[in-house]
Amino acid sequence: MLSLTKKFVFIFFILILLPLISLSQNRQNKYYNPFRFSVSGFTKFVVGPNDHINSKYLFDNGLGLLGELIYTLDQKAKYEISIEAGIMKTFSNPHNSSTEKPLIPISINAYYYFFDEEFSPFIGFGFGAEYFHSSNKYLLEPLLKTMIGISNNNLKVFGRYGILNSGDYSIEIGIGYSFKERPCGCFPQSN
Repeated sequence: MLSLTKKFVFIFFILILLPLISLSQNRQNKYYNPFRFSVSGFTKFVVGPNDHINSKYLFDNGLGLLGELIYTLDQKAKYEISIEAGIMKTFSNPHNSSTEKPLIPISINAYYYFFDEEFSPFIGFGFGAEYFHSSNKYLLEPLLKTMIGISNNNLKVFGRYGILNSGDYSIEIGIGYSFKERPCGCFPQSN
């Protein structure tokens, strides 16, 4: 199993190498810009008990905003990578004695779009961290997440299943708006 440092180095290498490879492809069309920015609102639900002493999630649910910088890797617009960060307000039920603290999620994601149409379903995987207050100290907890969703030109609706390194689970549901349309793979390919 790879250590946490090796995972970050591997992901960093992919984030540098893949855009450089696809940059030569993207220059073939002067109107094609692979970068876009989106903003998403989401809600997070903790799965399972969260009042155990070893639980990292000392809240029940939360609402938040994410900003995401997205890069389309290929001219067929099937593969994308992104970096996202945001903030979430957490809420607890009266039986949970923890205080409500903000949670700051950051992650690197990879998406695959099944086809390039106005409504396109996608799947994705992400690796990141959540920075939150627990037990009188701040923790940076690694997070692995799986995503599914559907998008049209500027909007996307998504669901995520996240697994923390400590074994805690969460489900996120959200909607996002991109300030630029997802590039289409419909323009002619040049040799």
